[in-house]
Amino acid sequence: MYSYESFETLGVFTLLRPIFWTILLMTLLLFLGVIIPKVRKKLINGVTVLSLSFILVLVSAQLLFFNGIIVDELGLGGDAVSSYLFLAIAGFSVANILIYFLSRVKKS
Repeated sequence: MYSYESFETLGVFTLLRPIFWTILLMTLLLFLGVIIPKVRKKLINGVTVLSLSFILVLVSAQLLFFNGIIVDELGLGGDAVSSYLFLAIAGFSVANILIYFLSRVKKS
């Protein structure tokens, strides 16, 4: 009934993987913005770091959850790469928050 051959590779559902890569790219851009002092002073504040990090982790967690539901319904295997991408997104988001606020404390 459904044609999902193009969504799977070697029995693993990979349709949502590009979205994880895009979210990871946005997290890495925020990470670079937090690390580079000129960008941090001009464009980024605490609310930006907290809200973007929270939203990116929340969206990627929901995406991983829905990925699991889709995989279960289609009878395919889970995608370990998506799980690792989620862990990378969560790790960089926590690092963004810690680096930003610890650098603010050191200046005071």
